[in-house]
Amino acid sequence: MLQLVLGALRRRPAQAAAVFALGVLLCAIAAAGPQFAAAAMARAAAADIDTAAPAQRLLTVRRGAPAAGDPEGALAEFRRTVEAILPPGSARPVLGLTRTLISIAGSARTAPVAYRDDACAHMRITGVCPDAAGEAVVSRHAANTLGVHEGDPLTLRTEAGLEVTLRVTGVYERADESGEYWAEPMFGPGRIAAGEESLDPVFVDLATFADAHLDEPTAVYTAPLPPWLVGGLSAGAVAERLAATRTALRDKGFDLVPPSEDLLRAVDADRGAIRRGLLAGWVQALALCWLALAVVGRHTAQDRRQDVALLKLRGATRRRTARLIVGQHLLPMLIAVPVGVPLGIAGARAAAGAGVLAADGAAIARLTAAAVAGALAAGVAVLALGEAPALRAPVAALLRRVPPRGSGRRVTLDVVVLAVAAAALYQVRASGPGGVGAAAPALVALAAATLLARLFAAGSARLGGGALRYGRVRLALGALRFSRGPGVDRIFVLMAVAVALLGLAAEGAAAGRARRAERVSVELGAGQVLAVQAANPTALLAAVRQADPQGRTAMAVLADPAASPPVLAVDAGRVAAVADWRAQYGAPGALQPPGPRPDPLPLIHGSALALTAGNASARPLRVLMTLRQAAAGADLTVALGPVPPGEHEVSAPVRGCEPPPGCRLVGLRLAGEEDADGRPAKPPGGSALTVRALRQQGPDAVILDAANLGDQRRWRGAAAGIGMGVGARAGALTLRYPQREQDAAPADNQAYVVDTPAAVPVILAGPAPKAWLAGDPALPLFGAAGVRVRVAATAPLLPVYGPAGVLADLDAVLRAAPDAGLIGVPQVWIARGTPPAAVDRITERLAAAGVSVSGADTATARLDRLGRHGAALAAGFQLLAAGAGLLLAAVAAAAAVTVQQRARVREWHALRAQGLPARAPAAVEAGGQAALAGLAGLGGVLVAVVADRLTGAAAAAVADDWSWLPAPQALRPATLGVVGLAAVAVLAAASGAALLPLARRLRAEAGR
Repeated sequence: MLQLVLGALRRRPAQAAAVFALGVLLCAIAAAGPQFAAAAMARAAAADIDTAAPAQRLLTVRRGAPAAGDPEGALAEFRRTVEAILPPGSARPVLGLTRTLISIAGSARTAPVAYRDDACAHMRITGVCPDAAGEAVVSRHAANTLGVHEGDPLTLRTEAGLEVTLRVTGVYERADESGEYWAEPMFGPGRIAAGEESLDPVFVDLATFADAHLDEPTAVYTAPLPPWLVGGLSAGAVAERLAATRTALRDKGFDLVPPSEDLLRAVDADRGAIRRGLLAGWVQALALCWLALAVVGRHTAQDRRQDVALLKLRGATRRRTARLIVGQHLLPMLIAVPVGVPLGIAGARAAAGAGVLAADGAAIARLTAAAVAGALAAGVAVLALGEAPALRAPVAALLRRVPPRGSGRRVTLDVVVLAVAAAALYQVRASGPGGVGAAAPALVALAAATLLARLFAAGSARLGGGALRYGRVRLALGALRFSRGPGVDRIFVLMAVAVALLGLAAEGAAAGRARRAERVSVELGAGQVLAVQAANPTALLAAVRQADPQGRTAMAVLADPAASPPVLAVDAGRVAAVADWRAQYGAPGALQPPGPRPDPLPLIHGSALALTAGNASARPLRVLMTLRQAAAGADLTVALGPVPPGEHEVSAPVRGCEPPPGCRLVGLRLAGEEDADGRPAKPPGGSALTVRALRQQGPDAVILDAANLGDQRRWRGAAAGIGMGVGARAGALTLRYPQREQDAAPADNQAYVVDTPAAVPVILAGPAPKAWLAGDPALPLFGAAGVRVRVAATAPLLPVYGPAGVLADLDAVLRAAPDAGLIGVPQVWIARGTPPAAVDRITERLAAAGVSVSGADTATARLDRLGRHGAALAAGFQLLAAGAGLLLAAVAAAAAVTVQQRARVREWHALRAQGLPARAPAAVEAGGQAALAGLAGLGGVLVAVVADRLTGAAAAAVADDWSWLPAPQALRPATLGVVGLAAVAVLAAASGAALLPLARRLRAEAGR
């Protein structure tokens, strides 16, 4: 039997090659499904970990670790034990020890003594890093609270009352407090809970833990969360893996901090998106492959009819004949397995960009083998069904050169296709793309292409008849070939469906990328965002303006996502040029005050200040001038006075306001005599002082004249609570401190300069805070007290915060809230398209101005991260599967041309004998194939539009959980046009290559 099969294959190598090629594609597609699922889910899990908040993407293991005089050995043993249970990730873990002690400076305070790998590299230290036992660095807050400085001893006490004395070698500040290094809460900032305050950790050298008083510290192992721990094919498998890991660690006495539920939900959402996209693309590609096998099998069956007739005449049984025929399909398909499976695995991993999860390797191998076996069995069954009519037909019918048309079977098949497509469409409309609905686009495309093929066949028949009547023989033969040629309608349907699915997949991928780019533009705000560290907001604003004087490339930004609603303060004069401004944000001019702004007061850059004032009180009063360096943002206090009762002029030196650019007058405080500690106390109740002039000396200049002092719009008191009376009239400013009851809280004694509108204009997205309904709108901007704001415009969307947030001018905020601090996230936005060299120059200028860049996030990098999530990976697989479908159609079309060559030659000989011109056959063949490819391309585009309108396939490919902007709803003509032209070129090239032998033969005969 094998020899007979091999002999039959040698007689028809073209048919065998077509089945082999389709078998390779079938095995590749079948193997690609499970392999892509594993690789894509691994990559998506890694992307979810990468984009999660620092505290969410860490794996932390803790356990008590007795140092026993050798803390280094104890820590190394702790690491070895952990990594024996938990395979480490690609990044080096960070190890640490911590032991909580009690501060002698206050029994209600605790202070963790801690060691952590490379801690000093993540700090800004005033002093030196501890490098010996007994040395320590304390945070600035802890140093102020405990009253210690560099070189001082710091004594702490254990619960047993044993004292541990450390020498302070420096004061630290965290260099990147929001980064991954400081995300572990055991080494994070101090906190107040249940009435007890935990200070920031006191960091020491590892050798300090050799002290017997620091016995039983807690060892902490921190590493990036490995993707294999949270990724996988199912949420159940992930839960089992986490439970097994936790159990294994608990058995050894370790405590595993579980991954964040938000992260697990994000991973599961990506897993679902990959599963849905994979199912749709995979099922469609497999169905298209089986359809191509059916078409090729039908054509090869026509070429084998005489072989079947001869076998029947020689007495072969139907079973033996069936084995011989099926063997001619089975052997090429089996040979295709070792070629197609590696090709599919490679293609799947290339599309996903990652390897198979090691934890699921065996399961993925089993799924791949089952998928390939099932697809192969179905493919052989489809080919065998194509041979069934020949096996049942009598010998006389098999020997006929023109087989019966079988129109009844075709009509039945068309009805079945329409019914299945209708069922799938109902499934999609009723409950979404599940079950049969996953193949709804392919089934609807198949039904529409089938109807279109019937329409084209009827039209070509009428065209051929008319052309024949008018003597247009070539046109008539080409048109009639489409309407009467065996299997041409099936080839058309296959090619049109392949073009339609490719168009839908290409549109889904293109629209998905456009949506991700849109998302990046909104969430990032600009082409590049630099994370910076600055001393204060004023220094940040001045440094950016100095680094980019033209205001077209860089912009200072201060974000406060923890505020309610979240606040984004930008440099309003630069936002339109630097930010990716969208129409949904409103007009950037709304951030500017509607009327003319008051002229700013002169900057102070002299060596002294002289104040002319009248004291209407019985006791001397002092005036404390608050100055702010215009560039560095540091606040200076100049104490003028005391001013005795009556009219006097007092002066005081000024240091730190040398030009350029000098200092800005922020406000002044009314004070009484100094207290026991030498600090100015608040004035007695009922005190009053009238300021008549303020001048600077060296060089001489007037800072406050009668016009400024007498303008009430220039001055305000406290924004909240009981404040000092601030009255400006008749060219003077009068400050009155109220009389208060003995037990009442003292009033505020400050007066502020107003050089911006009283209410800061803002753009509001989302609902206004409920507190605004009860009074004037106010926000606690960046740690300042409630700052009055005015909603200048509302917008459906804002950069970074989307549908809920507040956008304000940073300069206006700093002028309206003099006590605003660096609470929030300082950033520098860089305009899209800025060359890297220009960014480097800005970074250098920022560093020179005291603003350091600690990180950067670009639109390109964020777009790449989003491209590693589930929806994007699924869209890529669908495009790959659709491309394979186009190759299937091209192979089937080429096989049909090759199989029909002998029959076509006989037909052309007969027509030549009847007087057909010699050059007509080659022209008709070439023109017919080109017309078939062109009609299939045009029909595929039309079918794609119909399938998208009925099933919403393109919109479903773009659907995600981001709802700030609506997803695109319609196919774009440009995408479909490009896909149609490319598909026509591929199909025409494949058919033309298969037609070359026939064309050469016909031309050769025409030349004789």
